[in-house]
Amino acid sequence: MKSIKRHPFYVLAMAFLFLPLCALAQHSEPEHLSLNLNTPLEGATPAVNIKADLAHKPNYTLNSWFAVGHFESEGHKLNYLVHLFVLSIKGFTVAVDSTASITDKTTGLYRVEHNFHTFLRASADQEKLFVKTPKSSISGTLDEMHIQSKLENASIDLTLKAVGHPLYNKGTANFDLLGMDLFQYSIPTLATTGTLTLDGHQFPISGVSWFDRQWQNQKLGPPNGRWTWMDLNLSNDMRISLWDADNLKGKADAWVTVIDKNGKHIIAKLTPLKQDASDYWHSNESGYSYPTKWRVQVPELEIDLVVTAELKNQEVNGTSARYEGASSISGTVNGEKVKGNCYVEMVGDWAP
Repeated sequence: MKSIKRHPFYVLAMAFLFLPLCALAQHSEPEHLSLNLNTPLEGATPAVNIKADLAHKPNYTLNSWFAVGHFESEGHKLNYLVHLFVLSIKGFTVAVDSTASITDKTTGLYRVEHNFHTFLRASADQEKLFVKTPKSSISGTLDEMHIQSKLENASIDLTLKAVGHPLYNKGTANFDLLGMDLFQYSIPTLATTGTLTLDGHQFPISGVSWFDRQWQNQKLGPPNGRWTWMDLNLSNDMRISLWDADNLKGKADAWVTVIDKNGKHIIAKLTPLKQDASDYWHSNESGYSYPTKWRVQVPELEIDLVVTAELKNQEVNGTSARYEGASSISGTVNGEKVKGNCYVEMVGDWAP
């Protein structure tokens, strides 16, 4: 067979067509998380259904939906938090607790609002993701989730799209915490757009959020101890969910669930945070003390990080006092430098 000679202009035209297609393939967006749910993840044996379990489960005393994000907009480093949790008794929804905050690390501004709404003024759907109070709401699907909240002279209005892979805490999303049988899965990467408004100024938002879904049966009253939780978002694409709990006798249970960009799960022991916690801040409102600087060490994975709450006063005084601190991260993983950001949640008094 004779070879076909191509005219030089034909070859050049094909090259101009092919190169943009290559660039598009290299810079395409990550796949929707919903497309990845049928792919088994190394190290994970889920005890939950990511889609179905978005809806409210009234047979558990506490249901929680939690979203946080970190962005840069118009020269400002902005962070937001929206947390809704539903209290149920014997399958009947009693109330919805809502917390929302915005932290501007650039100016040092912290705006937070907490509200407790009875079932007459709030609702949670048992068939789909729809939790709403007069102040805040979380609704939609994995492919299009909407988060809205109104604070004094501030507001949050965001659309989120889950991409990448889910994180199943402890590898199953079901574990014991201070005697509670707890379910928790995380979606560490949600492409996020919308606006954060502060004192009348709208900041356009484009970046990534972290979403947590949690439910458990918990006795009314204070928990049987104290805990710290962090969502560690690192520049090497590692996502880490950290738990560090102390029971009333001081016995520690500290561990991390780590996933990489391919969704591989690794569960490893964490050096208890209280050993190297520092820069304590005391709340005159609750009487609690909280560290605002932590060293996160996971020896078997060669993780050594320093987490710093850039604003010390980030306490939420709701039905019970807790700390929800927008924080920055620096350190090393396997000897290589990394940086990142997270929220630090502390429940209970962490005085040394």
